[in-house]
Amino acid sequence: MKQPDWHDWPVLARCSIAPEHPALAGHFPGHPVLPGALLLDWACCTLAGEQPVDLREARFVRPCRPGSRLALRAHTDTNTNASRFVITLIKEDGETLAVSGMLAPLPTNTNGSPL
Repeated sequence: MKQPDWHDWPVLARCSIAPEHPALAGHFPGHPVLPGALLLDWACCTLAGEQPVDLREARFVRPCRPGSRLALRAHTDTNTNASRFVITLIKEDGETLAVSGMLAPLPTNTNGSPL
């Protein structure tokens, strides 16, 4: 079965990058970019909450700069429980892909701790 296009996935969260965000100060002086680790943390926390996850894939397509408005979209495969996600840049003429990736729950033992 063909996976649906990310444009059809639900928007689960939105955020804006404030020009004074502290992570921008040293992350490329003169050309500020929000660090990828913060973008992935946002995706992981939004999609998994407190559940430990395995980040299986991450691709950074476009930089997220100060003032950017972002949307997080995801689609979960019901057979594997893995989630494909995208972070898009919201612009006047639509959304543009910035980051794509896949998360999967970590296997746990009987008390719920990760193996």
